[in-house]
Amino acid sequence: MGDLLKVAFATITQATGNSSGQDLVLTGASIASTVLSVTLCNTHASNDETFSMSVKDGDSTEYFVYVTQSLPAASTFVHNDKIILMTGDTLNIVAPSGSADIDVVISYLEQT
Repeated sequence: MGDLLKVAFATITQATGNSSGQDLVLTGASIASTVLSVTLCNTHASNDETFSMSVKDGDSTEYFVYVTQSLPAASTFVHNDKIILMTGDTLNIVAPSGSADIDVVISYLEQT
């Protein structure tokens, strides 16, 4: 069976994630995934934000891709380098300001 192209969506609204885990935006689940791009859009018209993006491995060790990256008001940030998620890995995005409203779109391949 071949690779399957997929897309995931999330809205980041709190500094530590909410009860439904909004800081967890993608998981490697039971198969490997290759993240092709992550697009973040600050939907506030006047509030600058920051975000951090990390990968947690199956043992919950956190490896940061970005820490407190600037995301000005009404702007978009695109990460288009590949990130590999193995079984049990997660891609996490958190907005430290706590009042963020950041829309996230992730394109990825599920690798079979």
